[in-house]
Amino acid sequence: MKWNFDLKYLLATAVAIASLIFPIYLWQSDLKAHALSVRLISSSQLQPLASSKIYDVKVTVNGVELLNPYFSVFEIVNSGSKPILSTDFESPIIFSGNSDLSFVSARVDLTEPKDIPVKVTLETSKVSIAPFLSNPADKVYLSVITSGADPVISIKARIAGIREIEIVDSSVATRSPLLLCLDLIVSLICLTTYAIHVLMGPRQINRGLALASMAGCTLGGSVSMKRFIDGLGVTGGVETHEKWIIVSLFLAVSFATAFAIKKYFLKNAEKQTTTSAS
Repeated sequence: MKWNFDLKYLLATAVAIASLIFPIYLWQSDLKAHALSVRLISSSQLQPLASSKIYDVKVTVNGVELLNPYFSVFEIVNSGSKPILSTDFESPIIFSGNSDLSFVSARVDLTEPKDIPVKVTLETSKVSIAPFLSNPADKVYLSVITSGADPVISIKARIAGIREIEIVDSSVATRSPLLLCLDLIVSLICLTTYAIHVLMGPRQINRGLALASMAGCTLGGSVSMKRFIDGLGVTGGVETHEKWIIVSLFLAVSFATAFAIKKYFLKNAEKQTTTSAS
């Protein structure tokens, strides 16, 4: 079969491919700068029977009785690709709580790698972590015990190259498996449709419609793929390689499926041509 190349369509295809790569590039570009991530790993109530009239249970720390005590563990990780120097800090990392919440204990339980010198300062209204050197993928595990209201903890710091730090609550499921499957299916359908346009060209439909379809599939596929990967809990740092592996698998499956569909339709077209000729 003779192939006819349309320069305008090839140019449109190149633009569409660039639009597919560009969102992924923007998604990864922030990893080249400083990035600090904080995850709430667990938050457990230490006095689950406090409201019961049958049990007289009390929790004390250093002789002080605690009201509605919670034990929470946070993971602080350098999720960027560059070190964060102690000189990059304009202020310490500060954990603060809602009103009527008191911090009664705070300590670093573990660091990866070991022996990262992290200094923690405890106050009733906040917990401060002094500036320290953090290389890519370094992790610090901070545990705190609070008293009073149910803990709603926020974090703030002034660090060069980092606009803000948010706490991601991974102690509870944020996305259901059904939504993850939906994102997976939508992403594969969109990327496969895009790949079909690239491999087959606008043979049966208007070029403008084909270009609009490719742009829509690019946007829908990229957004759904990112939501799927984020839903898996894949974050920055060394796990960036996992992101690229997943992206490569998405593209490989989509183009392989599109190639199979193309062969199927071309084979049927050849059969119809042969039948018509005979």
